[in-house]
Amino acid sequence: MLAMFLRHAVRAAALLVLAANMAYAASAYATVAPVTGTSVVGPLPTPQFRRYGVADGLPSGPVYAVAQDRNGFMWFGSSAGLVRFDGVSFKTFRHSDADPDSLPANTTYALFVDCENRIWAGGISTGLISYDQRSGRFRHWQHDDAKPDSLSGNEVWSIAETSDGTLWVATDHGLDRLRADGNGFDHLALDAAGEHAASFGETRALLADADGRLWIGARRGLFLRHGDGTISRVPIDPSFEGDVGMAWHIEGGHGEVRVSMTGGLLVIGSDGVARPVANKALAARRIPSSTRDAQGRLWIGTMDGLLLDTGDGRLQAIAGQPLLPGGLPGSKIWQTALDHEGGLWITFEQSSVAYLPPDWNGFARFTHVPDDPTSLSNIAASAILLARDGQLWVGGENGWVDKLDATTGKVQHVVRGVRGQIVWLAEDLRGRLWIASPGELHLFDHGKLSPIDIRKAGIMRPVMLCAATDGRIYVAAWGGGVFAIDADSRAIAKIPMEDPTDDSVAVDQIGCYADGPWYASADGLRRWDPASQRMLLVAGVPRHEILTFARDAGGFWLVTRSSLDHYRYADGKARRDDSVDISAKPFASVLADLRIDRSGNFWLFANPGLWRLGKDDRQLKSFGPAQGLSNVEFNSGAVAVASNGMMFAANSGGVVAFQPALFPASVPAGSPPQVTLASLNVQRDGAIHALPRDGSVVPLHWRDRDLRVEVRVASYVNPEANRYRFKLTGFDTNWVDVDHRGERDFAGLPAGDYTLEVMAAGPSGVWGHLATPLRIHVQAPPWARWWAWAIYVAVLVLVGGLGLRGWRNRMAQRYRLQLIEQQRELAEQASAAKTQFLATLSHEIRTPMTGVMGMAELLLSTPLNAQQHDYAQAMQRSGGMLLKLLNDALDLARIEAGRLELELAPFDPRQLVTDVAQLEQGLAQAKGLRFVLQVDDDLPERVVGDAVRVKQILLNLANNALKFTQRGSVTVRAQRSADGLLFSISDTGPGIPEASQARLFERFEQEAGPQRRAGSGLGLAICRELADMMGGSIELESRMAHGSTFRVRLPLPEPPPAVPVTTVDGDRARRILLVEDDTIVAAVLRGLLEQQGHQVCHVDNGLAALAELPHSRFDVVLLDLDLPGVDGFQIARLIRQREGAGRRLPIVPVTARSGSEDEALARAAGMDGFLRKPVTGEQLAAALICYANIDLEEIEPG
Repeated sequence: MLAMFLRHAVRAAALLVLAANMAYAASAYATVAPVTGTSVVGPLPTPQFRRYGVADGLPSGPVYAVAQDRNGFMWFGSSAGLVRFDGVSFKTFRHSDADPDSLPANTTYALFVDCENRIWAGGISTGLISYDQRSGRFRHWQHDDAKPDSLSGNEVWSIAETSDGTLWVATDHGLDRLRADGNGFDHLALDAAGEHAASFGETRALLADADGRLWIGARRGLFLRHGDGTISRVPIDPSFEGDVGMAWHIEGGHGEVRVSMTGGLLVIGSDGVARPVANKALAARRIPSSTRDAQGRLWIGTMDGLLLDTGDGRLQAIAGQPLLPGGLPGSKIWQTALDHEGGLWITFEQSSVAYLPPDWNGFARFTHVPDDPTSLSNIAASAILLARDGQLWVGGENGWVDKLDATTGKVQHVVRGVRGQIVWLAEDLRGRLWIASPGELHLFDHGKLSPIDIRKAGIMRPVMLCAATDGRIYVAAWGGGVFAIDADSRAIAKIPMEDPTDDSVAVDQIGCYADGPWYASADGLRRWDPASQRMLLVAGVPRHEILTFARDAGGFWLVTRSSLDHYRYADGKARRDDSVDISAKPFASVLADLRIDRSGNFWLFANPGLWRLGKDDRQLKSFGPAQGLSNVEFNSGAVAVASNGMMFAANSGGVVAFQPALFPASVPAGSPPQVTLASLNVQRDGAIHALPRDGSVVPLHWRDRDLRVEVRVASYVNPEANRYRFKLTGFDTNWVDVDHRGERDFAGLPAGDYTLEVMAAGPSGVWGHLATPLRIHVQAPPWARWWAWAIYVAVLVLVGGLGLRGWRNRMAQRYRLQLIEQQRELAEQASAAKTQFLATLSHEIRTPMTGVMGMAELLLSTPLNAQQHDYAQAMQRSGGMLLKLLNDALDLARIEAGRLELELAPFDPRQLVTDVAQLEQGLAQAKGLRFVLQVDDDLPERVVGDAVRVKQILLNLANNALKFTQRGSVTVRAQRSADGLLFSISDTGPGIPEASQARLFERFEQEAGPQRRAGSGLGLAICRELADMMGGSIELESRMAHGSTFRVRLPLPEPPPAVPVTTVDGDRARRILLVEDDTIVAAVLRGLLEQQGHQVCHVDNGLAALAELPHSRFDVVLLDLDLPGVDGFQIARLIRQREGAGRRLPIVPVTARSGSEDEALARAAGMDGFLRKPVTGEQLAAALICYANIDLEEIEPG
């Protein structure tokens, strides 16, 4: 198809001159060249259409209509709904029975945008539909037989708006005018000059021009409604052969109105007459639409393809090529339209839309067309060479070589059968073609293809060729270097190099010039030297990799990975005089070839990309689909330049051709593009919620998440080159760049007020701004609002007050605790001091008391008269009373200090009460009282407890009973209770008043009476304290004149059965070592012991005792603890250390100390028992019985 139309163009006018508006296509595509003042002969440019289909988001089915709104968005009417395209994605509005706010009907044939940017649509049986973009709501009007002012018919074919804001609707029943309030229609009657009819009939096309006139295409013909309301018929050239009553669209403006009809296209000129365009050619075609572009070219859409009229009366047909990249996607065209940039939009029956950018006509393209044998053999071309006859040799994949006439588009399929890809081509002086492919070299000589044996010469990978003026073919082989082949004899010779290295055979480029071949490699640049027949290094050029080079009149340009350098060359030497830094350029690492045009500009071919670097301004401009270049993947060295400056390049899409002189040196910056807010939504309550875009403050709830802002720039030339910048004041510190999609997400914004500014730029690079910055208010969460803060302040004040109060209370409590602690410490210190005082006092008193009471006891054992005996007894009783007072005071002090410990051990309670009775019997007899002891039969034989303290309690109570009873009796009873033992002491004394009973157990309290002076008032207090320590209690029952009864309840458990222990009685008399530093105490103890028949050895210090032990045998040691020099504890330890195995000498401490811990310390030092001063002979005898195995009954006074 491409060649057919090209031959047609050649027959009509041999060669076309590309000038201000270039003529017809050289292929299957109608084309027009850029505006220029230079006349150049060459191939015509080829339109490369950008296609959108179902895969891009367009709904399936025919696309009938296209319109651009005032935001720059493209709208399409289709059989599947109303579609909006913003340059990034398609959005389809469809009808849904479940959604009353959805599109009322899907099929949209008519499409119009009014002055308020509302979208109006209509179709077959759909009625009239409007869509308000600000509110996002649809409105629907339909015909109703019951309402005369309803829409005249439901088939809406066209919509227009006159300059006064009136909306006109063309239906299958006539012409309607929507009333200003939108609530009814006026039906216009046809009232043209000399014609009176009820209606225009079926009305299919409307156009409102800038003068307020309305052009009408109806079944009855073409009409014009003037601004004053009069209607006139539009005269039609009689030569028109089409159907006047079948107007599809009325389009145009600015002095030209076009009517697309079945059977032709009418153009209404300034004289008001409608004349046909290409009347004969279009007579058999259905023409739905036409568009005239900015260059004056007329595009005509038909049901058979696209036609192009450049004004010379001839039409070029562009057939549908849906399988060809860049081809027209279909043949059945419904509408064509221009956007505000000058881009051409075309809608098709076959679910597709095509777009052609305004500057599409910069390049011509030659490629393979399926089912067209006159096109190139394959799509991908890999090598190209300008032949000597002006045509092009083109090689590609699978070893094919074609010959292309770029002017006519004629293709000859010349070579087949070369293995692999064609990598290079060269033509010798006789027109023979040399072909390099992977590992092979062929010669094509006027129809005959012959292989060249190159392996014997060492050529393994020929990658580049060039034909020199000396008739030789030079081959650059990877890894081999440079070789010369005689074109006639085919002899091969390797060309030696100056100072070769391994990098010398890493080929980058070879070129043949008038002075011979030049060669670039990773080792620098070399030239042919005829004198030495070698490739010499070009003096002045550094030895590093040269990617490519190009010669000019004064020298040459070299391209490295970081710079583009110019060297002036003369007399075999080069001097760099210019350099351009390209290290940051996009092509730096992918550059394939360099060419210099006639103006001195640099053309840089890369894979991918094509750039022009200005000679003077050094401005870089890229070329791509926007300029009609659909494929930008170029191969190394696959560029040819014709003598007229035309450049041809092979790439993966075929061959492209362009004239550099036709591209202006600089492009005006243009005006800032329109930037529009396309979408604004947020995630709310688990769903996407659209936000208002009417310019007011956008409110966001405090729970909203994922705010998405979509912005679009109204440019479709190259959507992927559009750039966007966002700045959210109050959130961003700098502008944030995003990609061509123009979308930005904000995951979660803190509460507050924000302003969103947006900048966008199209391919021109000029930045535009969003007309009205977006103001956003993010609602604070309930806990962060003003009333919440007021509550917080109030709560804070309250909490602060409570905290202060609590702090003050805590401080007061702390002070109280500190005071209590201080008082406790002082009390403890006082108690400790008192206890220490009492202990010291006791110690100091016990020592002389031992002498007093011991001497009294010894004195009573001597013959005395009655008066002397009474005196001695009085002295002994007074000493005993004094000792009791001292013991009570010490016990009380120990109880207060918590240092009194009970010594639990099994004892016989019957024996205990018997001992108490024996001790108190004498006092009872002295006072003439009867002392009664009652012991129940079920009294346990043994219980566990502190027998000494139990006896102390009973003695105190019995003693008090005897003391306060003047006549009668005192009874002591012991019996078993539910939880232990119950002791009761009853007397027949005067009784105790009830008022005095409560305080009787307090310390230093006594009942008034003559016996008050006989005690200290501590006895009952100590008894209660001891009973409490044992877990028991003391109860008092007393009535005046009836005596008193004290009951002592003690929870004393019975011990488990014990294994009987056999005791061994010792000799009647023992040898005793007495260690005592006080001579009086020593004399007393010695006298008491000797009185019992024992032998006593006395020493006054511990060292003397240690010295005495080895020389004499002793049965027991009585040891004072407070000795001069070494105390009793150390002496005991030393004695134990010196003892042999199997022998243990009893050591009984005799001390005046009263501390409760002294007994434990004594046991820890190895002592046995514990005696406190003063001691009696009875106590000494008991100790000897316990520790020296002496039976008391065997002891006889001596």
